[in-house]
Amino acid sequence: MKKYNLILAILLTFYFYSYAQKKPFMDYLLNWDGRSSILNVELTYSASQKDSTVFTFGDPSFGGQTDIFNVIRNFRATEPESVRIDEVNRRITVYHKGAKKHRIRYEIVGSLNVDKPTLASQTELFRPVITKGMLTLVNKQFTLEVTDKSNPLVSFRWRKYPGNFTYFNSILPSQTNPSTKLADDYANFSEMVYFVMGDNIDVKEYNVMGIRYYCVTTKVDKYENDLQGNLNPFFEYYFPSVHRFWNDTDFPFYFLAATALQNNQKNIGAGGFGMKNGFVMKLGTKFGTWEKLVTAHETAHTWIGMKIMLGNDSFDNQWFGEGFNDYTAIINLANSKIYDKEDFLHYLNEKTLNPHYRSKVKNVHNDSISAKYWTDYANYGVLPYRRGFLYAFYLDNQIRLASNGKFTLRNMLIDLYTLKKTKKIGEVLTVEDFIQTGATYLNKQQLKEQIKRHMIEGYPIDFNSVKLISEFIVEIKDNIPKISLANDADLSKIYQW
Repeated sequence: MKKYNLILAILLTFYFYSYAQKKPFMDYLLNWDGRSSILNVELTYSASQKDSTVFTFGDPSFGGQTDIFNVIRNFRATEPESVRIDEVNRRITVYHKGAKKHRIRYEIVGSLNVDKPTLASQTELFRPVITKGMLTLVNKQFTLEVTDKSNPLVSFRWRKYPGNFTYFNSILPSQTNPSTKLADDYANFSEMVYFVMGDNIDVKEYNVMGIRYYCVTTKVDKYENDLQGNLNPFFEYYFPSVHRFWNDTDFPFYFLAATALQNNQKNIGAGGFGMKNGFVMKLGTKFGTWEKLVTAHETAHTWIGMKIMLGNDSFDNQWFGEGFNDYTAIINLANSKIYDKEDFLHYLNEKTLNPHYRSKVKNVHNDSISAKYWTDYANYGVLPYRRGFLYAFYLDNQIRLASNGKFTLRNMLIDLYTLKKTKKIGEVLTVEDFIQTGATYLNKQQLKEQIKRHMIEGYPIDFNSVKLISEFIVEIKDNIPKISLANDADLSKIYQW
């Protein structure tokens, strides 16, 4: 009997080992010498289809980079396999021709044209930056997506790299050795993976309410920023405020990466994008009031935009995903006292109300925004931010008035977050869920009509007929609303949790 059990155990071990070996995989091996603008990539992978494997490269929706395919070059397959490139559709087809093992090599070009300085932060934000002493990469900028949707086991490892450079990755930030393999199921990775490597990089670790936070910055830049010092108040005050706002500390870790632009010759502001467990900023100016807002807005996306969305992706109901997120960022900046009342009112009036009510396209239908979002961002791209922000401000006031100050918009958003947690995997929140949740605090039919009229059809809120809590005073001049604070109003009391 013992002999039989031993044989059975061996067979089961062999079976599970064989099964594990058959699991689809994509292993990336990366090489960079620290000086050149070229990243060499070697990809070993399993093939679910016998005759060929089709990959796509790049994502035009990520920053509107329609020409991102230009950074990838020199594809080579190992004989007898061959490669066919479809540049128009960004497709790479590898024909296997009976090969049992599959490996391709290619290069990512991250050079910056010194004759054409960076004119907007997005130019470097959404492109691979590989230059002497500095590398910043997002997986969308150097990895391939397999079209068979096999959901493979993905791994990353650096074979050649400068040993004296500081290294950071967003998969396992505590790992500082680039040669150690990072591996997980594709579905378990965030939508984007971020890598930083350089001789001018500083990484500091914080403990925020029991959560590991990482601050990744350039040490020095042409603007004489002290980015670690600039960002310290966020770790000390803002992030705790946001966690309290959502009553949520369910995080493995979080990172904030702010690196200076490498190719700009004048001040051009900052840009960034949020990820599942972090925020990436490219900075081309002195860190100031606007950069604080960008940092707060993008890190706030951890909830609205990541943990809760209305619809299937960020372009569905952007008035919520961007506008309501913007509002939570501003009030948490006020709560953490990173923004004082002058900063708060300046953003409310000069950055939102004034430009929105002066806009020539403020009345366009919501469905017309996405087509011009990237091509005319200054007019169309800002609409969901401003519409949603102003509706969130309005809704917050209405809930406070209806409940005599007992409830605020925060209560409604926490309810919505709680509802999302009850959803099945793949089941999304809808506008109807938003309305139903809000109906606990306000009239359901009115909510429905407000969203239809102001968020979808695009009619601005008429502040002539709007009542706000006594702390806010509305003045209207030339059809432009302006909000001020009553003499006894205290932002820290209005926005407290």
